[in-house]
Amino acid sequence: MVERRMSNIPERNRREFLAASAGMLVAGPAGIAAAARAVAGTITATPRPLTFGMVTYLWGRDLSLQELLVACEASGLEGVELRTTHRHGVERDLSAEARREIRKRFADSPVAMVGIGSDERFDSPDPARLAAAKRSTREFLELSSSVGGSGVKVKPDSFHRGVDQATTIRQIGRSLSELAPMAADLGQELRLEVHGQCADPGHIRRIVEIADHPSVRVCWNSNARDLRGEGLQRNYQRLRPHFGGTLHVRELGDERYPYVDLIELLVRDRYAGMVLLEAHSSPPRHRVPALANQRAVMDEMSRRATVVVGDAPLPVVIAARRRAPRQFDVRAGGELFGTVRLGSGDRTPVVFPLNAPGGRLAVRAFPFERRAGESDDHPHHRGLWFAHGDVDGHDFWHDEKCRVVVRNAVVEGSNLRFDADWMAGDRRVAVESRTMRFAATPSRRRIDVDIELKPVAETMILGDTKEGTFALRLAPTLRVDGPQALGRLENAEGMLDGDCWGRRSKSIIAEGPVDGRLVRVRMTDVVGNPRHPTWWHARKYGLLAANPFGRRAFEGGGTSGAMTITKESPLRLRYAVELGTGLDSASVDS
Repeated sequence: MVERRMSNIPERNRREFLAASAGMLVAGPAGIAAAARAVAGTITATPRPLTFGMVTYLWGRDLSLQELLVACEASGLEGVELRTTHRHGVERDLSAEARREIRKRFADSPVAMVGIGSDERFDSPDPARLAAAKRSTREFLELSSSVGGSGVKVKPDSFHRGVDQATTIRQIGRSLSELAPMAADLGQELRLEVHGQCADPGHIRRIVEIADHPSVRVCWNSNARDLRGEGLQRNYQRLRPHFGGTLHVRELGDERYPYVDLIELLVRDRYAGMVLLEAHSSPPRHRVPALANQRAVMDEMSRRATVVVGDAPLPVVIAARRRAPRQFDVRAGGELFGTVRLGSGDRTPVVFPLNAPGGRLAVRAFPFERRAGESDDHPHHRGLWFAHGDVDGHDFWHDEKCRVVVRNAVVEGSNLRFDADWMAGDRRVAVESRTMRFAATPSRRRIDVDIELKPVAETMILGDTKEGTFALRLAPTLRVDGPQALGRLENAEGMLDGDCWGRRSKSIIAEGPVDGRLVRVRMTDVVGNPRHPTWWHARKYGLLAANPFGRRAFEGGGTSGAMTITKESPLRLRYAVELGTGLDSASVDS
């Protein structure tokens, strides 16, 4: 791996270098595609970290074998997996002479015959169908061997009503085990595509363990399911020991999947197989330029994966807007980190936008902006904010008449301090002092929040309700459920998604793709807070909220979580919010 070191850079230029490097480190498919176009045709002189080819589904389904070889060679693709039933005509009924001719044509071409993509699957509870699938797979193995391929792709595939999932998984694994000796004798892999209802990485690993043969390999398939559960990195690590000679990706510009991060994992692992484009869109009119563009994007993603920039601090600047002096833009290395809104137009102090590195919006835009596909539920969920649903009987979570009015704000370096009055109509019920400390590196952003809330009267009760307290509303693709949802939730105890709601934990993360890169939002209840670790009002639709008062609301009974505070003993809360773009280094190291 090539390392770009910092030691030779003059100190006066160090900050400028880091700011420029940050953009490269967190670029998504759009930025990488632009870079790839700029250097198209000039980056092939150096060795490529990954080999790249195509599956004939869908961009090659209508091409003859000769047209496929010409298109692949002209676009710089190094191999092809021939999906059965397509126009290339490489099928099981070919004569021995025809097979020898196909083998020779590949031998005379720089394009490798990677293997056969069958549609055989081993999930059917019908013994006759299962036997037919095995028979066909044997014929495909013979075909692939005879034409110079190295394996046959098969599918797991589905679960069936009335059949226990474990029974189906055992059947698939045993079927592969039965076929594996023949594959080994022919020098072939049985490539189990991560596909269908069995696409959960845990199911796939169990199937391969049951098969228990070195010829049974996994073909990663770049599914949305990869991002769920324990997340891309751990799902990848679970299956990586079983990878075979092929791996499937969709169009590399599809920002719903973090291809940049997947390619980085493969480059780090020195994956020696072939990454195959399995396009899911109709064949483009200009086939060769489209394939060449995918090749260039792959090369640029691979190249960037070999560059280590480092994670040194970036300069953070906080400045009030000229025409809106109660709105403070926070910039990290020149890039907008977020805007703290303290004006009268907001019912409570709010941070919106709040961006992960690369300018990726990590919170819902509504109600500040209308964006296609975003939900407009819960309009009181606004960026990152602090409020509670029962403050001496007043609802600062929902009620428009309850407002937090900022009196003064001071910027001190990378810190923003302000004082505010909690107003229930015309009545002041509490006084808040808050400090927000901002820090950044090329791949991470962090806000440390220190809050003191003091009653105006001698005492004040913060009631037991789920509606609160330190909260953030996630961007659509970071959600578990809902339109555009591609994300996951996980607390510090390893509970996932809906199981995080109402549980106590020191922290919680949301993770999902934003503009083609993995983005993580981690909220932490700092040690020393009242009732640490706190309860979490964490919803699959996109709400994350630390709530130290909702004990009975979350646990369904028992002791009330209401808390009485006084002027002499005000409420003191500290939280941290971290936003990361790209791979989680802790997960990679593990």
